[in-house]
Amino acid sequence: MPHVAFHRQIGEFKAVAASPAGELLDDSAWEKRKDQWLPSKDDGDFIADLMTAVSEPGKFAGWISPPKVGIDNKPGDFEYVKIAE
Repeated sequence: MPHVAFHRQIGEFKAVAASPAGELLDDSAWEKRKDQWLPSKDDGDFIADLMTAVSEPGKFAGWISPPKVGIDNKPGDFEYVKIAE
């Protein structure tokens, strides 16, 4: 777990620049090293690409596993929710 002061925007550590290990940093050191510790815009774009909606009965998004058994032992392709068109 990172140190309690790492990357805080609120509270008593708001004005403190600290590494995940709790090392106090000046602003220039934080700016140089923050990309090593925090997700980049490219990371966020990659995750957003994974999170695509799937609404076909029996189909599941690529980032989750299909259930072994449906609700009330219904099959996986059972239409649990009807989407109005």
